[in-house]
Amino acid sequence: MLRAVGERPVTSVILPDSPRRRPIRVAYALIALAGAWMVSAGALFVNQALFHGSGIGPGPSLGVISLVLQLTMMVLLARGVPGARLLAVLFLILAALPLQMLPRLMADHSMASAAYIALGFALRAIAVWLLFTGDSPAWFARAARRASGV
Repeated sequence: MLRAVGERPVTSVILPDSPRRRPIRVAYALIALAGAWMVSAGALFVNQALFHGSGIGPGPSLGVISLVLQLTMMVLLARGVPGARLLAVLFLILAALPLQMLPRLMADHSMASAAYIALGFALRAIAVWLLFTGDSPAWFARAARRASGV
């Protein structure tokens, strides 16, 4: 994208439902988390529809609960709730648990399963990195001060 001489790069996003500026890093983190959510939802659907739950995964009830909790986390992040960043870290830790199965999955030629595990983890790791670096921490701190009335 071409910029006019002297024009500053885009560093924040104003969403139609919010008058306050959101750092572009938070917007990118939300995009990465949405991608990870879609990967998880797709994997859950494929596991349940094609393999009748016999593949890897948490099962339909835990899978749906996880997807709902992840959506809730993304809404809270978009609103600037600082505690939601800790939920993002929790989901990153949970996404790291199945990484130990990758060598076995690849040895069994289950490349699709290995790919969705690796992609889900990578997207969540990128999102957490974006949420804790740059101007993101200061934005969440300001949002917390606004919410507490200080």
